[in-house]
Parts: sequence; C-alpha cells; structure tokens
Amino acid sequence: MTKRIIAMVLVLAMGITFLSGCTDSSKETAIQEVDYDPVAEVAKYKLGELTEADKNFVVQMGYRDCDHMVPSIIGEKAGIYKALGLNVVVTKTGKIMEAMSSGEMHVGYQGIEGAIKSVNQGAPLFMAAANHIGGSRYLVVSNDIKEPKDLIGKTLAIGSGAEVKPEWRKWSEELDIPMELKNYEVVDMGDKDKLFALKAGQLDGFSCCDPYASQAEFEGIGKIMATGWGAHISDDLETGWGMCCIYCMNNDFLEEHPELAKRLVLAHALAIKYLYEHPYNAGMMFAEGFGVQPEVGLKTVYMKTVSEGRTITWQFSQENLDNYIQYYYDFDIPEEEIPNIADIEKFMSTNLLETCGIEDFNTFIEEKINKEFPIGLSYEEWMTKAKTIDGITEQ
Repeated sequence: MTKRIIAMVLVLAMGITFLSGCTDSSKETAIQEVDYDPVAEVAKYKLGELTEADKNFVVQMGYRDCDHMVPSIIGEKAGIYKALGLNVVVTKTGKIMEAMSSGEMHVGYQGIEGAIKSVNQGAPLFMAAANHIGGSRYLVVSNDIKEPKDLIGKTLAIGSGAEVKPEWRKWSEELDIPMELKNYEVVDMGDKDKLFALKAGQLDGFSCCDPYASQAEFEGIGKIMATGWGAHISDDLETGWGMCCIYCMNNDFLEEHPELAKRLVLAHALAIKYLYEHPYNAGMMFAEGFGVQPEVGLKTVYMKTVSEGRTITWQFSQENLDNYIQYYYDFDIPEEEIPNIADIEKFMSTNLLETCGIEDFNTFIEEKINKEFPIGLSYEEWMTKAKTIDGITEQ
C-alpha cells in the first residue's frame, strides 16, 4: 500500500532533538585557520572589470538540504566570494526552481531532474556547470532489518513515485526484493523528517542523500543497505558517470551581469578545489553549514571525494547527460516519466566554464589530488592525511 505522510510523524519529529551536534552561533566554530589565501588563489585567474552596478549587486544563491551542494557553503566560509568581489547571500531552500524562475534567485544548486523539467516548461535558467555526477544516494534501514527480505511489508519512506524511478528498480534488483510498492507501506516525507521517524521507530527504512545516511550510522540508529549511483558506473569509478546535481543560473542574470556570472562559476570551481585540497576544513564547514557533528561532516566529504570517486566536479559534457537519461531507459521506465531534455543547447552551456579560466578538472585531480588522496584510501588513512594538510593536531 502507499500512503501520504501522516501528521503525527511530523508532530513527533518536532519533539525529537535531531542532532546533538547542531551548530550554535554562540559556540566557537570548528572551522580552522588553514594555509589558504583566497585572494592569492583568485589572482591566478584573468578576470574582467566589475562595473559599479556589479560591485553593488547582491547575488541570491540557493541550495537544498543535501550534501552534494556543499560548494555553496565553502565559497562563503573560505572567503572565495569576497575575494572575487561578489556579494552573495546563500540560502538553504527547497524552492530553488520557483525562485530562479521568478528571478528572485540568480544561481542555485539543484537536482538535475527538477532542472530539466523546469527548463522544459519554460523556466529562464540553464546549466552553467556540473556539481555532482552520481553516487551518494542511499537506502538506509533500521538496525532491525537484518537482510533485504526483511523490508517486505515494512514502512519505507522512499516516495510514492519510487516504482518509476531507476534508483528503486536498481535497488530492488540488487537486493532481490519486489519492485512493486504494493509489497511495502510507502510514505512521502522530507529527508530530515525521515531521520526523525527512523529514530522514533516510525520507519523501517528510507532513501536519502547525506548527511542523513552518515548521521544514521553515526548515531547507531540505522545502516546503509544500498547506494544509488544514477548511471552505470565502472568498477574503477572512472567512466559511465551521469549527472545528479547541477549549478544553474538565471538567463536574465547572465545577460545583465556577464562578469558576475563568470566569477560565480569560477567561485563554484574554486570551492570544489578547496573541498579536495582542504578536506578536513571543508568537513568542518559542512558540519557548521548543515548543523551536524564534525564527524558526520568529515565522513560525508570522504564519501563524496574518495570512497565513491571524484563525484563533486565543475566539469561536464553531454555524455554525462546522455548517461543519466539512458539509465531510465535501461530500467524500462515509462516514457512519460523520463526527464528527457527538450532542447540540449537551451538547457546547458559550457561557455562560462571555458571563459572563466578554470583548469581541466581531471588534470587538477591528477596533478594535485591523486597522490595524497588516491581512490581506495581508507577513511582512517584519509583522516590522517587530511589533518596533516590542514595542520590539525588535536585528537
């Protein structure tokens, strides 16, 4: 059976403390002073002049409550926006597409499916850069679930539309459990509410992005049973990547403020470079920005940049989009449920990436990251190196 989220779950969620490590502005920050000068970093790139209007313009940027969108926070907390002469207001919201369509928001981190549907319906925005190319979607189950078949008949917050999503079809195939949702009690709710409900014993499992999966494991209330990749990724994590989340921009903003637009894409890329080069401090920024314990922030960064591959990136090609769409066809998703891109040239543009001066992502990884943080590095090894790089000495 399927059913909508029950009010009592939300009421219960309100009465539970979500995270014992939630950030408090009255407490000292866990973000460290590290060997990073954003002004010196920005000086490596050739930029145009800002007009007076640009200097005074306040950019509205949105991101969702999902770990894939951490570059938005890093750009602010690492001083990258300021170094680029950008006045950016960063807002966490689930209404990014609506705000960008109306022009109230100029740039945003958004899931690709929602972005495709918005552009197909006439929303004045486009994909200016990649952000997250796959992985980092999880099926989290309670500790009472010992094996996949235990999920049958249980209450799962995987969404009433899961049956026509490749993610659930892949999981059901992988776990050898029925795909049809009639075999489960299925509810719809937000990721944060899912964790509340799991802790309260109201759920047996849920799908989510981080930090909620890492938080469940950190608190000992659940475990990851399956990972969603969003495409057919090779075993060595090198090829086959699709697209999960993107950096999108309002068309009118680009036309009216081309230099700001170019600098924003550069800021996005520099924030991603920081994520890979200063992973410990990036983890602290994530923890503070998302209101989770430092340990959860660190594990999340490790998962996105090493354990699951180099999944956070600014670079993309049409091949990524093709792989993403093909995944739907490979799992026999009904045609009307596939987020096909009506006009590829209208939806995406690599122009800002090409003109902002940022280097090739793969070259950056090969020259700067692979030696220190190779794929396959254990979490313990990664932590030791991350602390050394950022000069962290406390235990």
